Amino acid sequence: MRGTLFVCESGCCCGRTEDGFAPVPTELYHNEWERRKFRNIVHLSVGGCLGPCALANVALLLFDGQALWFHSINSEALVLSLYDYIESMLDANGYLPVPAPLADLQFTASQWQERPDGLPLDDQRDWRRRIALGNAAACPVPATNRGPEGACENETPEQAVARWDGATSVPRKNGELVFEAPWHGRVFGMAAALEEQRLYTWDEFRESLIERIAEAERDDESFEYYKCWLAALEDMLAEKGVAAGVEIGERTSEYEFGEREEVF
Repeated sequence: MRGTLFVCESGCCCGRTEDGFAPVPTELYHNEWERRKFRNIVHLSVGGCLGPCALANVALLLFDGQALWFHSINSEALVLSLYDYIESMLDANGYLPVPAPLADLQFTASQWQERPDGLPLDDQRDWRRRIALGNAAACPVPATNRGPEGACENETPEQAVARWDGATSVPRKNGELVFEAPWHGRVFGMAAALEEQRLYTWDEFRESLIERIAEAERDDESFEYYKCWLAALEDMLAEKGVAAGVEIGERTSEYEFGEREEVF
């Protein structure tokens, strides 16, 4: 065995044409693998999510100790280019630099691996904040596998809120977060960013969300989860002294009437 080609066929993004993403040429992957007689040399594994959920139609090629990640492998031509690249390395009996057009689609998925474009990695997340937030007791990781002082080392915002149940349970589809409108994802990201900056804990945010959901149910409003989420976020901003309700209203009006430009 010289390597393995992992292909994401289904996940939060990969191959989901109903969500606007390109289909994955699964049949071509299999046919070319058979035609080029890669069996027992470069294994082919087609399955679910490979991890980098911000990108779609991802493939990971492990070859001679190299981890080569590619995104947007959407066309038959790109699949053939990928197999041509593998065949060229087999002919050369070793690793070769990634050729065009694949080079434009290569990315880094792990912090231990340098970026293909040579730029520095930019990941400011700090797992030690879990200690300060005091969420070790709720961490799903066994105590024997946690970091210093029982911290939950690698928990993402998605994992943190995944344990919520009842009315506060976040909308999901096939285990992945679902945002039915662009602003849903933005307000989720805003809440996660402020929690990461230690403005509040997820437990505090959830208590505020419970109150907002209960209020919506009492008022017989049509329940919209992320409207309650947004209201809970505004409550936390006011409670922590970041922005009062009046300030939030003024800022909303400025965007609504074009006095401020939206920045994404």
